[in-house]
Amino acid sequence: LYICSIFYRFNLKSIADVSSIDLKKEEPILEELADTYLRSPFKTYPAEVLDKIPVPHPSSTVKKATGSGSVAEAAAILSAEGGPLLVGKQKGQTKDFTYAIAISKSAIQDEEDSQQKGKQGHGHIEIVGAGPGDPELISIRGRRMLENADLILYAGSLVPKELTLCAKKGSTIRSSADMNLEEQFALIKKFYDKGKFIVRLHTGDPCIYGAIQEQMAFFDRYGMSYHITPGISSFQAAAAALRSQFTIPEKVQTIILTRGEGRTPMPEKEQLHKLAASQSTMCIFLSAGIAGQVQKELLEHYPPTTPVAACYKLTWKDERIYRGELKDLEQIVKENNLTLTTLLVVGDAIDNRTGVSRLYAEEFKHLYRR
Repeated sequence: LYICSIFYRFNLKSIADVSSIDLKKEEPILEELADTYLRSPFKTYPAEVLDKIPVPHPSSTVKKATGSGSVAEAAAILSAEGGPLLVGKQKGQTKDFTYAIAISKSAIQDEEDSQQKGKQGHGHIEIVGAGPGDPELISIRGRRMLENADLILYAGSLVPKELTLCAKKGSTIRSSADMNLEEQFALIKKFYDKGKFIVRLHTGDPCIYGAIQEQMAFFDRYGMSYHITPGISSFQAAAAALRSQFTIPEKVQTIILTRGEGRTPMPEKEQLHKLAASQSTMCIFLSAGIAGQVQKELLEHYPPTTPVAACYKLTWKDERIYRGELKDLEQIVKENNLTLTTLLVVGDAIDNRTGVSRLYAEEFKHLYRR
C-alpha cells in the first residue's frame, strides 16, 4: 500500500497517487480512496517490477506471498519516480495492512532549483495557465507552483480568485485587473530581486491570447529567469461541455483558433471570411461584442444551418451554453447578453455522431497489438 493513515499527518492535497501491487487491483477501499478522495486513478504494478526496486526493508514473507520482496515501499518509490521515502513501511492502525510514503523526485528537484536560484541572488517567474476557470482543471504542476509562490499575480477579471486559495501562508496575492504593465513589472521585479518565487497566473493556456509576449520581452531585457506552465484552453473545455469531438473522420480534421477583427486588427490573410473557406471547426475568442460581423463573414462559406454554440464562462459556476444555427448567432449573443468571456464555436463537429475512425479498422490492428 502506497499511502494510508495519511489524513492524520499530511495535507490530503499533497498526495499525488495511491498505488500497490497488481494483486490489490480490485481492492474496493483503495479504489475508493483514490477515486473519491484524491480524484486520481488507483495505480498498481506487477510483482516482478516491484521486486526490482531497492528498498530498506525487504521481506522474505512478503516475497513468498506476493512474488515481490516489498510492496508498500517499492510501490511508493516507484510512484515517486525514484524519490526517497518519507515514511518507511509501517503497520496501519488496524494492524492488517502496511503503508509507506515517498516524495516525488521532481518535487525535490523543483525545491533544489528554487534554493539554488535564491543562492544566486535572484528569483524565478513561472507563467502558469490557470485553465478555463474550474480550480480542479489547473494542472498538477500549476497547482504546485501556486502552493510554493511568494507572489501570485493573477488576471483578476478572467481568473477566479478561488484558484489562489491554495497559496502558502505569508504569500502575497494581487489581482492585476487594476494595474498597468509598468506597475505589474515593478511588483514582479521587486520580489524577483529578493530571490523570491513569482507566479504570473493567466486564464486558459497563456500562449493563446494570453498577452505574455510583452512580459517575456521585459523578462528577457533584464535577464530574468522564467518558464511557462501550459494550461487547458477554453476551446478544450468547450469540446467537453458540448460533448463533441471537434475533428470528424473524413470530414473535419482541422480546428481553427482565432478571433474577429475588433480593436486589434487582423492580418489580411487571416480574416474570418478567408479562414471560413475550409469549413473547419472554428473556435472564435474575444468576439461576442462583434457577433454580427462574425456571422456575416462566416456565412460567406458556411451554410446558414451550420451548428454554432455560444459558450459563456466555461467551467465557472455560472457557465451558460447556447446552441443554435449560424444564421442566428448574432441574435443568440444579443438576447442572452453575452460578453467578452464568451467563446463562439462554429462547425459541423458540434453534436456530431457520424463518421467512424479508422484507428480500430481490421487492417490497422497490427499497429496496436502487443
